[in-house]
Amino acid sequence: MLPLSEHLATHYRKETRVEVLVQGGGSSAGPIAVLNRIAQIAASSRTFTDEESKNLKVFTIAHDVLAIVVHPSNPIKNITTEQLQGILSGKITNWKELGTPLSKPIQLINDSSGNGTRTALEERVMEKSKDKKAGSNLITLMSVVTNSSSEMKANIANFKYAIGYLPFSYLDNTVKALFIDGVPPTYAAAYKSNYPLFRDLYYAIRKGSSGLELAYIYYVLSPEGQDIVVQEGFLPVSFITTVEELDRIKTGKKQIPGGTIE
Repeated sequence: MLPLSEHLATHYRKETRVEVLVQGGGSSAGPIAVLNRIAQIAASSRTFTDEESKNLKVFTIAHDVLAIVVHPSNPIKNITTEQLQGILSGKITNWKELGTPLSKPIQLINDSSGNGTRTALEERVMEKSKDKKAGSNLITLMSVVTNSSSEMKANIANFKYAIGYLPFSYLDNTVKALFIDGVPPTYAAAYKSNYPLFRDLYYAIRKGSSGLELAYIYYVLSPEGQDIVVQEGFLPVSFITTVEELDRIKTGKKQIPGGTIE
């Protein structure tokens, strides 16, 4: 969410001359900072816990879609939810087990514990698994741990036998996004079909916060703020922009996330 928050803050400053300082740290850092009065607004790509929500007012500011990604040279095109559960739980460890001609170990690239993207993946993929406990400990001895989506993408692009996950807004031709259960990795398919990796993005403020925080939230939720959401590759809260149009905006002169759909 960091690039989105930075661009929203930049545009808000131009419009109002009010400075909004943005700092990263992951989805778990924001609520802690706000509840301890170190920050005024928390950004999170995971749902807030019941304990956090007691003293926070939470706003959904955008919707996001995650993609399962591999190196562009990997011949795999589709992965099932069950296969993904097997990889994340450590039960599937070789690409040959997924029906590919590659007899190579699967290299899982994983976000650090507490990261919002990782939490969303655990919730969406492992919630239906018989081995739910495995999903709470995705980091294994074979995992490469990253601290950001940019770092995740760089690792996937550099490791031929790697697999990881990225928000749609990070996709380009340096990685390949996979179909999941036969559903293509596009915004339209994610919205209209049973694509499993669909999530909300949130801002939260302390209950009883001043008008300054609310004014910024209202800007983010305004048509102008939601235009920035779309420009950054996310789905707007209102869905005023059709998902087909968002796919067009995302691709432009570039390829559809994951490559041309065949």
